[in-house]
Amino acid sequence: MRIELTLQDLTRVRLAPEADPLAELVSSLQILQRSDDGTALFNRWRHRVRLGLAESASVLLWLCRPYAPIPAFLVPDTEEGGLAAGLDEIGRTDPVCLKTALQDHPVNRELPAWAASLPDGDAAGLPKLVQALQDYFELSLAPVWEPARAQVDADRGMRARLLVHDGVDAVMTSLRPLVRWVCPVLEIGDGIIGSCDAGGAGLTLSPTYFAVSPVIVPAAGEAPVRLLYPAARQATPATGDGRDLRRTPDAALADLLGPTRAATLAVLAAGCSTSEVAARLGVTPSAASKHTTVLRRAGLITTERDRNAVLHSLTPLGSALLEA
Repeated sequence: MRIELTLQDLTRVRLAPEADPLAELVSSLQILQRSDDGTALFNRWRHRVRLGLAESASVLLWLCRPYAPIPAFLVPDTEEGGLAAGLDEIGRTDPVCLKTALQDHPVNRELPAWAASLPDGDAAGLPKLVQALQDYFELSLAPVWEPARAQVDADRGMRARLLVHDGVDAVMTSLRPLVRWVCPVLEIGDGIIGSCDAGGAGLTLSPTYFAVSPVIVPAAGEAPVRLLYPAARQATPATGDGRDLRRTPDAALADLLGPTRAATLAVLAAGCSTSEVAARLGVTPSAASKHTTVLRRAGLITTERDRNAVLHSLTPLGSALLEA
């Protein structure tokens, strides 16, 4: 999927103001239906949630299939924010918007009648959908919401500094290698063929804990296009039940690599330049360059040049070491 941003769109690129419960919810439904190596981080969480799923969850799994577009009405752009405001907005979805969002969804003969009529624009089933979303959130996300939100907040802080000091191009570039950015075109490798028009409404970047690859949520009405991207993993990710019973990766990595190189590896989970590494660690650019050189020789990071900046990102081995 690709988006070509106009000049007006580029002036309206912003970060989501906080962790979005509904963005996390729809992304987690996709994670729940995957079993590939890329989602192994969520194995314990996935096992716990599958054991407790209500019957109504079958509708949610149908709506949020992996490797398929997310229906825009499920991730409304509300001024108030929060789960309650988002669910209220879903409950008020216009029948025309409902029909448009679901027109390409596959037919599922096993759905309950109230859900089977949603693609026809029948809004009568929306209250039951809202209740199903609420029940699923309480089961799957509420137990891990605080640590998940902390991860998202940390990513937002880092991207916000980039946006303020270096502009839109730097923020977009920092999303590599998950996102391909060649101004003014943004492209993600989600397997979905096609393009999405921002329509001058801009683009909202939403760091998402329950994600392993980016997802584009098309614009709905006057709302901007949403890019849900995996939040950079910090040193102490949440376990499937909201507890962390392990020794913290910070200490373990410090034992293995030394404290500064361990911190460097953690910083590079988000992908950034040598100068950004230096700024975040409080070291000189030359010292940051030496640390990244060692990590690159060890096969833990890759480095590429983008114009005047040298950009670093984790290799699969580096990611595995950070999550271990």
